[in-house]
Amino acid sequence: MNALVSVIIPNYNCAAYLPAAVKSVFAQDLRALDIIIIDDGSTDGSLAYLETLAAEHESVRLVRQGNQGVVAARNKAIQIARSDLIAFLDADDIWQKHKLVEQVGYMYSNPEVVMTFTNYQHVTECGKQIIDCFSYWDEFNPEEKHGEYQKLNNPLNSILATNVVGTSTVVARKQALIEAGLFDAELKSASDWDMWLKLANIGDVAFSTSCSTHYLMRSNSITSNRLNRLTAMQNILSLHSRNPNLSKKALAHAYAHIQEGYAEYYRELGDKLSPIWHDLVAIYKNPLIRNLKHLCHDLKRAVCF
Repeated sequence: MNALVSVIIPNYNCAAYLPAAVKSVFAQDLRALDIIIIDDGSTDGSLAYLETLAAEHESVRLVRQGNQGVVAARNKAIQIARSDLIAFLDADDIWQKHKLVEQVGYMYSNPEVVMTFTNYQHVTECGKQIIDCFSYWDEFNPEEKHGEYQKLNNPLNSILATNVVGTSTVVARKQALIEAGLFDAELKSASDWDMWLKLANIGDVAFSTSCSTHYLMRSNSITSNRLNRLTAMQNILSLHSRNPNLSKKALAHAYAHIQEGYAEYYRELGDKLSPIWHDLVAIYKNPLIRNLKHLCHDLKRAVCF
């Protein structure tokens, strides 16, 4: 049976989470899968689990590489994928069982669409739901169609302004990913956002409001990684700002989002004053209720200091 979709899972030291992610793939209603797991030099014992998995399931292909990072892992998997459609899943995320059959079916029926994505739910390591992605983004207010897929109006501006696309929710066409130049190996972080912007330049993008994925908020996330991502996002914004198809409004909203990120970064460091400056810039560029709430919170922290 030919694979209807290739599932790409990069793994680096995710032994604690990987089995649940893989289980969610096997639980899909869609069975014709080409599952490519790229182990990026893991040292936590997850490679042994993957070797057993690949031996027991002919649909699983295990590829080993030295520690080169997630970009190299995804690019290698795209190139060897056996399907025209690629689904991305991070090793610590989980899919809902109907995700692929609905998403892949839509893409085969709409060949002009190069990428689809869905809403997703943030969850703690205990499984407690926090907030879904679309609810967080005040700027992203799609028409409710009961989980049906719909084309995104002006996808380039929308994805730049909101960065609403979760990697583990995406299904994209292999040829479009190659045409876009694959994920940028020069970017140390945020290469996913850069890729979605490049795909939005190539063809139509569609989405569903259905929460098809649980995105794990890991408690051991490193603050320095946030700074790397913010720096990369600034570089990406500068690069794509040259695109004449982007609106000034979308650029302003993207800049405001980066400022929100800096405020959160300094907040985590315990800095009392820096978040206030970034809150003010974010409000100036994009006056949203959440930015005002952040400012009030940070002012209160500074006064009580």
